[in-house]
Amino acid sequence: MSVTRGAYLALLLAASAGTARANDDVVDPCACSPNKPHFHRADAATGGWGGLRQDFLQDGLKISGTYAGEVFAGPGLKSDKFVTAGLFLLALDYTPGEHTAVHIAGLGIHGDGLSQELMDVYGVSNNVADPGVRLFEAWAEQGIGPLTIRAGLLSADQEFILAQHSTVLLGATFGIVSLFSDNVLSPVYPVAEPSVSARLETDAITVRGAVYDTDAPDEHGIPRSFGHQALAIGEVQVAGTFSLGGWHHSDHGNGIYGVIDSKLDRYTGAFARFAHADGPVSTYFDAGIRVGPGPLRPRDFASIGLAFTSGARGPQTILELTYQYLVVGWLTIQPDAQLVMDRQGTEGIIATRMVVAL
Repeated sequence: MSVTRGAYLALLLAASAGTARANDDVVDPCACSPNKPHFHRADAATGGWGGLRQDFLQDGLKISGTYAGEVFAGPGLKSDKFVTAGLFLLALDYTPGEHTAVHIAGLGIHGDGLSQELMDVYGVSNNVADPGVRLFEAWAEQGIGPLTIRAGLLSADQEFILAQHSTVLLGATFGIVSLFSDNVLSPVYPVAEPSVSARLETDAITVRGAVYDTDAPDEHGIPRSFGHQALAIGEVQVAGTFSLGGWHHSDHGNGIYGVIDSKLDRYTGAFARFAHADGPVSTYFDAGIRVGPGPLRPRDFASIGLAFTSGARGPQTILELTYQYLVVGWLTIQPDAQLVMDRQGTEGIIATRMVVAL
């Protein structure tokens, strides 16, 4: 049944009001940007707004603004050898009580990427998407003991198949694995869908599950009606290190995955993920190491990652090396190099991303 946008938002808010918990599980408010606020934001370029920021925080309201601008170059490509792009994020997080939270995020996206020329499954930039201004996630959640229920507009790449130690890398596949984004299509950045998720947390394990109404038509991220397809996904995480999960999509079939994500020592962490699914990308594997923050540069990160896929489009491999340098508390510069390899040959990609915390 179709409903107007205003009525639809009212329905969502009514369904999810009071159903949130103060949540540290928002892994990546920029969807797949690796520049997490807790990694590098010592302060903001716009300052404290005359004390208003602190006043808002004391009232449970956090307003976050980030701009990430980037340059990617593929010297060996026949065309589109040099592209620029950017992502602006505005997020509001409200925690009126210890077990209650509301999150709203909007995106402004501009520029182009290299994937159309590369014809790869990975996406060498995790911020590039169709240009425009759109609502991303908008949800509320409520904690009831160890159980937390979240409802609203949700994106699967914010809760599932995640590896914390992959998140410095710029390649999109090191956020949400390309097997999922290529086979299931939605909801992944920059699209969120009407959904309900739940997680049960104990000292030993965390169990997550969600149901998404997919393929819902939207205008600037605001749904105009319900979709005609559904996605169900579940995951069990043990000791914060090992995860096993799977999904069923009413139109795109099934998939399973596993994640190992571990801190090796004080300065080093590693990850590895495997997935198998119905669809054009049938098998996926990635692995990598993240170093940082280190003793000499306590806010910098270095990372290397490797991903491999096979399926109807043939085998493809991507190798990435990157370094995230904190210039000042609100500014990072990140040089990056990638090799994209398939049956047609190997392409070298060089890039730089600048992130400003506003």
